Amino acid sequence: MAHSPPNTTAPRPVRRIRRDGTARTARPGRPADARRAERDLWRLLLVACAVPLTGSAIDFARLAGAPVEGWSGAVLPWLRLLCSLAAGCWLAGLLAARPAPRSVLRPRTALALTAVACAARVVALVRDGEAQGVVGSVATTVLLAWLCGELAGRHGGGWRGLGIAPSGARTAAGRLTAVMVFGAVFVLAYTTVTWMAGLQLGLPTAAPWLPVLDRAQSAALGWNGPADMVANVLFTGVAEEMVLVGAVVVLGRAAGRPLWAACAISLLLRVAAHLYLGVPGVALLLLGSCALFLYLRYRRLTPLVAGHIVYDLTASFVPSPEALNTCALVVLLGTGTAFAAWLLWFSPPTEQAGGPAGARGERPVPARPRFERRSGVTPEAGHPDGAVAADGSRA
Repeated sequence: MAHSPPNTTAPRPVRRIRRDGTARTARPGRPADARRAERDLWRLLLVACAVPLTGSAIDFARLAGAPVEGWSGAVLPWLRLLCSLAAGCWLAGLLAARPAPRSVLRPRTALALTAVACAARVVALVRDGEAQGVVGSVATTVLLAWLCGELAGRHGGGWRGLGIAPSGARTAAGRLTAVMVFGAVFVLAYTTVTWMAGLQLGLPTAAPWLPVLDRAQSAALGWNGPADMVANVLFTGVAEEMVLVGAVVVLGRAAGRPLWAACAISLLLRVAAHLYLGVPGVALLLLGSCALFLYLRYRRLTPLVAGHIVYDLTASFVPSPEALNTCALVVLLGTGTAFAAWLLWFSPPTEQAGGPAGARGERPVPARPRFERRSGVTPEAGHPDGAVAADGSRA
């Protein structure tokens, strides 16, 4: 019986006839998994960024002179309640739809967290206070982080593909890499905030028509106390790094979108969420770009989130700018030490000009056994007979 090979060719474009009788070629549709990944990406961005973007837009409008006083207090509490409810119900639905065997406790745990978050948000609608704000923010942060991992697993990445405890993370090289990423994010956040502070001081004199934040950042964010500040810092670290970096890259690739589009979405949303600072919020392009580079280079999300959170907490609790400068210097020295250790122990040797293949860090194949030449002529110096080097991959 004749065997017919499988059809591996791409689907042909569909020719459609217009009303005027001319034909046009329609591109074949994307796979269903790619469309579902794109829908999940936009839903996740809506749930995670609706509150920061709305609050930032209202504050930017106020800085520009628009009559929006009191809008934040009237809109944001309801929006927080809706986003917490949406994140929790979506997560519970994903957990319940898992293929067997599945745990019954996970959907119930997600629903319990959703109930706690929504109860705290409802209490905050009636009476604003620090306790309900802390409970609502922490519960929503856990739901959001869990939702990111579940969506990454749904589209083929999983927690490890997202960058949480990937393979090799517990080795010595993996730990040094985590220290380097952590320190780099800390120093980059410090550099970004320093640049932003310079813009806040210089722009009112150089360009007084540009909107610039005219009060303390804590007052603009509406923190009710130290505990509320810590809870919001945790939410910010998860939303900006786990969602805008890890989830955007993973789900964007699963949706079949180019990498530049995912990076553009990430940077645009990060800057837009900081427009409550006015024009100086554009400085977040530096931190956002470097965070994306570190994630794409090392695929480590945990130290990325930790570095962001630790810097925000350090900047909020240090007694003076001089103390913050000292902390940044200590972290910079520690990062440099980790990088030097990584270069010393784990970096492959560099290629030397005219050197053998093994000098590039490649693993040479053992030389073939030499046979005596019939002519009896010995090989020339520097040109061994039959020496072969295979191309190896860098670590």
